[in-house]
Order: sequence, then C-alpha cells, then structure tokens
Amino acid sequence: MFENLNFPVTLDENQFDEWLIYGRESKIRYNYLVILWDEMEKDYRPVYLTERKEFEKYTDKRNVNDVLVAGYDLFTESKVL
Repeated sequence: MFENLNFPVTLDENQFDEWLIYGRESKIRYNYLVILWDEMEKDYRPVYLTERKEFEKYTDKRNVNDVLVAGYDLFTESKVL
C-alpha cells in the first residue's frame, strides 16, 4: 500500500489489516486509524483516535518527523483523509 506516494517502503496489507482489527477490538472505543510515516524510523506507524476532530493535530505540519499518510474509519474501512 502507498507505493505511489513517494515513500521508500510500501505498507504490507496484512499489517494494515492487523491495525484495523486491533483498533476495532480495543477496549478503548477507537473510531479512526491514522497512518503516519515516521521519518526517523523510516517506517509506517498507526495512531488510533476516538473522535474525528483529533485529526487536526496530525494535519498540522509542525512535527517534521511524522508525515500524515492517510486516515480511515475503523468500522467502514473507508478513507477519511
């Protein structure tokens, strides 16, 4: 996944599916999955959100180590960012 977005590594679809499952099954009522590219680690990492308004802190460009790749609704699996 994300091979056309100029990141040096692609995200394995099985890893993506595991992140979705973890978010849905968490005891914390997460609703969204944000995928970030970590410039320091040179890898993708998931962030789970409970409310859509929390996306704002990831669309802010102040943190140069993390690049927002995409955001998904955990239950519909639709892309929201």
